Amino acid sequence: MRKCARAFTLVELLVVLAIVGIMVALMLPAVQSVRETARRFGCHNNLKQIGLAMHSYHDRSRTLPYGWDNRGSMWHAHILPFVEQQVLYDSLSFDEASNWEDNGSANETACGTRLDVFRCPSLPLAEHMDYDGITARVPGSYRGNAGTEATSDDSSTVPIRGAKSLEQLAQNGIFFACRGVRFDAIADGLSNTILIGESAPDPDFIKDGNALDFWYIGSPQADACRCDGGNGGTEFSECVGSAFERMNLRRLDPQASGVLMEMCFGSYHSHAAYFLMADGSVHLLSETIDLMAYRALATRNGREIAAVP
Repeated sequence: MRKCARAFTLVELLVVLAIVGIMVALMLPAVQSVRETARRFGCHNNLKQIGLAMHSYHDRSRTLPYGWDNRGSMWHAHILPFVEQQVLYDSLSFDEASNWEDNGSANETACGTRLDVFRCPSLPLAEHMDYDGITARVPGSYRGNAGTEATSDDSSTVPIRGAKSLEQLAQNGIFFACRGVRFDAIADGLSNTILIGESAPDPDFIKDGNALDFWYIGSPQADACRCDGGNGGTEFSECVGSAFERMNLRRLDPQASGVLMEMCFGSYHSHAAYFLMADGSVHLLSETIDLMAYRALATRNGREIAAVP
């Protein structure tokens, strides 16, 4: 006599499904953690590549690139040959008559070319955004270190009495207008001085008339910069940041000035951001780092006693 196979009861099926659901719920945080670890590694590797490119540029030119100039070209443009983008670099026009927002121009195309070396894998933004007259512009995750004195792009919006704006040519960091810094001018030591800092762009977030818009290669708003120190141009924070305020200011102090939020470094990683030092090393700094120690790392010749924590 044949025996009928016993089927699952509804209760047993529900129990099995519940167990599977619990196992998936337990595994998800681990999977997400592994993914974020991989993204952090990618971000770290990007900055290592930028560091190697900066040293190669310095070896050739005997100086680092300037932050930006009166043609709107940014530091990223000048290291393109050293991040395997010689063809893109050769396509650029650096003369005064060329504008970054010219429809269909090579310069505009370059600003809309995704280069993974300038984009943190954790960046949650769309790959391309129409912004400031540039079609399909690509947000960037890494900005040059202008130092600790600048609190705004231009003097008309400085929120702190006595502080500088990025219009002023004399900054105590590494990247500012029109002039490059030599390694031998970094008196605080290459291993103790920030070269590039991670940033958290969000062009759709606007506060006090300022957006967290960070880009690379070129800027139509910076191209009116005055290399004689006069007023002209704006939005220099598209390519450089300041350590006047602590990193991740938008998250840590939502009531802070939008001007300062735009200037500060930060990231989409949890409670920290990556920084490339002038010696080429990359470090993950906690957002709770002592502000004075953080500022000391951002000056090139402040003579402070500072070391990467």
